[in-house]
Amino acid sequence: MARIAVVHYIGATARSRSVVASLLADLVDEGHKVELLDISRFSVISQDLPRNLVARILGHKVFDNKFEETLAGLGVRHVLIGPASTAKPAATPELGMDARQAIDSELLTYFRRPSLIPETGAISAMRKNLTSMALATYSALSGEFDKSPPDLVLIPNGRTSRQKVARIVADERKIPVNFYENGRASKDSYYRGTTQPHDRVASQREVEPLVAHLSEKEIHRLARDWLDERMSPSSGTNTFSSLWTPEHTKKNQTPPAETKSAIFFTSSADEFLAFGPMWDIDEWESQFHAFDLVMGQLASEGVMLRLRIHPNLTGKSRKYFKDTIKNVLELGARHPGLRIDWPNSQENSYDLAAEADYVIAERSTIGLEANLMGKPVWVNQASQWDLVADVRQFLKPADVSKEALSPWTVDIRGAEKFVAYWMIQEKPLRFTWRDWSTWNPEKAPTRMKLALLSVKNPWSHRWHLLLSEWHRWLNSRFRKPKGWLDNK
Repeated sequence: MARIAVVHYIGATARSRSVVASLLADLVDEGHKVELLDISRFSVISQDLPRNLVARILGHKVFDNKFEETLAGLGVRHVLIGPASTAKPAATPELGMDARQAIDSELLTYFRRPSLIPETGAISAMRKNLTSMALATYSALSGEFDKSPPDLVLIPNGRTSRQKVARIVADERKIPVNFYENGRASKDSYYRGTTQPHDRVASQREVEPLVAHLSEKEIHRLARDWLDERMSPSSGTNTFSSLWTPEHTKKNQTPPAETKSAIFFTSSADEFLAFGPMWDIDEWESQFHAFDLVMGQLASEGVMLRLRIHPNLTGKSRKYFKDTIKNVLELGARHPGLRIDWPNSQENSYDLAAEADYVIAERSTIGLEANLMGKPVWVNQASQWDLVADVRQFLKPADVSKEALSPWTVDIRGAEKFVAYWMIQEKPLRFTWRDWSTWNPEKAPTRMKLALLSVKNPWSHRWHLLLSEWHRWLNSRFRKPKGWLDNK
């Protein structure tokens, strides 16, 4: 029996209560002695549910004591960690570097921007608070682990600053670390493994050894199940599938049989920009710079060009949205034959990939999915699966040539192994949102989104919530520019 410490705070992962409660239940069933180290007091922004009184006024309920009752029923000790009573050294050089990188990632995600330059007053203030809380977390967890070191520490994700310092504290004391996260591949599941989910190199390195016990038939089945689920309009792992209309796609886009076609898929930059050197391997100014050169080469060969803007663009800041649309329009002006599917288009991305001869996907998951379909895929940035799947990279202008853009017969086995690797590490959730409230926070009605304004947070964050919803609404009302023809 091992003594396991699970680091947690509300919002540490998507569905954070359901994920951590399921993890704790599984660990207890395995016979371990488990305690929950709750670092919520070091949160800069609370992502908790609104108070029950507010929820009841709006026709819903929050089950305030259910989480504590669940922990008590499992026999899990809940340790709510506060500021350390004795000061620790401020930080090691490694902590400083890793924390800054993690904080950049958090800032990019929170402000929904492609860059932190120029750094506004709001960004600077948030950076200061995140830095303070990261160092306070380091001090508090150092004291906790020195007092009673566990045999194993489980950390959520490992991406944010508090998660990062939790790993550093454990590493400094040579305590083994595992990670947990909301499911990446299966509906209503969670991940638990030895590799930080966004560690692009380490995760791909362990694909072969972890799937070695599976037969090719089992690997193929797991990959097909994943792809079928992703493509389903009722998908629990791809929220955009329900927005697409396959019939509309089939009727309007198929090119003449004798004409080759290429589809370009945009993706979000945001938090990937701060994941460190393993993700920063290209020399492009932007994805549109890369797309422009490839489009020029393919157009010279008579290939039909099509650009699919990722539908999650509508959830970005207004400036991010406008800048992206501007880049797209400039790209269209340079390539008059380019057909564009705007972010609110109902065109089905899977059909677009299936009918194309060339798929250029930056780092979006659609590249992995297209590769599973047997399509040649090119990526212009680092991706989660680029070292395992049979894809081609073009990371700088010199990589773009007729030879480099020649299609090949794809071996889908690498992509299948990567998906199987994802699938076998996931466990079913034993708790859902229904255990904590009467509404689904991921699909909250407008009145419950407004209820989040009652959560104890800085007024600047409450304004940020309102502004984010306003931007999302404005972005969703986007219409293609006047004079933009249907074939563009």
